[in-house]
Amino acid sequence: MDHEETGVGTQLRQAAVRLRFSEIGSFAALAFSLLALVTSVYQTRLMQAQTELMQTQARASVWPYVTIGKNEDSTPGREAFSWRVDNNGVGPAKIESVRVLVDGQPYRNWTEVFAKIAPDQEFHGQTSSLNGIVLPPSTNRETVVEMVKPNTPERAKAFQTAVPRTTIEVCYCSVYDECWLVRSLQTENKPVPRCVTQGTVQFTQ
Repeated sequence: MDHEETGVGTQLRQAAVRLRFSEIGSFAALAFSLLALVTSVYQTRLMQAQTELMQTQARASVWPYVTIGKNEDSTPGREAFSWRVDNNGVGPAKIESVRVLVDGQPYRNWTEVFAKIAPDQEFHGQTSSLNGIVLPPSTNRETVVEMVKPNTPERAKAFQTAVPRTTIEVCYCSVYDECWLVRSLQTENKPVPRCVTQGTVQFTQ
């Protein structure tokens, strides 16, 4: 009888040990699975962060920065004036939209603009079209576009006098189709989802 009880006790103890080992094995397997999952998630997030960093660096390497300014000489009798557009970034700027407004009213060309600011004169001067062009960066060569340059001091003075009334808006995009809106004599370019031309009066000259 004692031998039987001893045998049963031994079997029970062995069964308990096997159960504990089984539980430990299951727990270890679960722990390894969780560790593998955490490692996989970490690696995925790390790869995503690296990809985003590479994309950011790629965008920065071709980032355009367009400004609209003016050149002028106010010397009496030798007045000179021009509106100029520069790309001071490191990548090309695709010009998608150009608007020129006087007193908030949009115009299509410099003849119309000049008729507004100097109705007693006829416009003559050099002009350069901007809408639809790709403006390269000015890092390697001069890429200034002079939108308008009147050919007499009288006409130049008319443009100078009208500067506070004149607004030039240019919307441009990078090669990654990131777009910005810039206004004349402002240094802050506003990011926009896209350049809108439909329903607007575009400047074509």
